[in-house]
Amino acid sequence: MHFEASRIASVTPLPLPPAPVGPVAPSSGRFAQVYDLAAERERRTPPPEVLDAVAEAARVYEELDRAGLQVRFDLTSGVSASLHDRNDGSVRPLSLHEVVDPSSLLPPDAA
Repeated sequence: MHFEASRIASVTPLPLPPAPVGPVAPSSGRFAQVYDLAAERERRTPPPEVLDAVAEAARVYEELDRAGLQVRFDLTSGVSASLHDRNDGSVRPLSLHEVVDPSSLLPPDAA
């Protein structure tokens, strides 16, 4: 096998245009649209019922964690879930209802 090396010419970068000074006014054309990020963040806030559901899921997770339990999913043959203790021992399989409503996994005095 034969390799041939040659010198590569040096590359001179093109000069950059000067940075604009001060705010740039939006153009009247349709080239780009300007967004008010604060207004977009406010508009894209999840609805209150979604935030409530996330808060409830966090509460149930904390309760399960305090009880030393975890919900684990297995995706090898479809979707299945099981309840495990901290020592990695399987406590029992979970039904779809229990996974969707994990508050049913908590002891009666936890609510």
